[in-house]
Amino acid sequence: MLVVGLAVTFVFNFEKALAAILYLTSKPDLVTAFDKYKAGKLVFLAEKYHLVRYGHPLLGDYYKAFKNGPAAQTVIDLLQNVIDAHREGRPAKGANAQRLMAALKVDMSWENPRFSAAEPPNMRVLSASEVEALDQIIALHGKKTFYELYVLTHGMAAYQKAWAKRGRKTTASIRIEDFFEDDSDAASGTFEEMMENAAIRRAFAAK
Repeated sequence: MLVVGLAVTFVFNFEKALAAILYLTSKPDLVTAFDKYKAGKLVFLAEKYHLVRYGHPLLGDYYKAFKNGPAAQTVIDLLQNVIDAHREGRPAKGANAQRLMAALKVDMSWENPRFSAAEPPNMRVLSASEVEALDQIIALHGKKTFYELYVLTHGMAAYQKAWAKRGRKTTASIRIEDFFEDDSDAASGTFEEMMENAAIRRAFAAK
């Protein structure tokens, strides 16, 4: 999925997203209270961690600033699709959501339904650096509450810049370029590599 209007865009990789979600949900002692809101924020943090160190994305999702913080939009939409399907007693809409529904257990007893793994993640689709990113986010943030993640992500430049420019809208797209701003962990040359690759993709798309 390409999002028009952003300087840098990526193509969402569902197989990586499925593996990442299952990896997170397979560690309930380390990743607590895993609902769609926590999923959206942990994926955002993992994507940011990977991008600023390696210059390319983890899942390639696009990110939005909401009142409650930044979130991975496609991941949030897929999980909401699964929740709606469970609530209404029907299959999820679309092949990817149906696949995700089959791979997850959903505890509907919570106000915000929680997810756990119904099958192991396919680790073959994740690179060593992608697993590293997920492991680091799990270690740093897996047990954080919603409020703790709210405070953490609201303080990030990428979120603040998007939210400040939203105007009268309730959401705003987060620029991938802004993931690098005020991030002391960004590796030398990764921003330039990302921008160069984005320019190449745009040039090929224009032909």
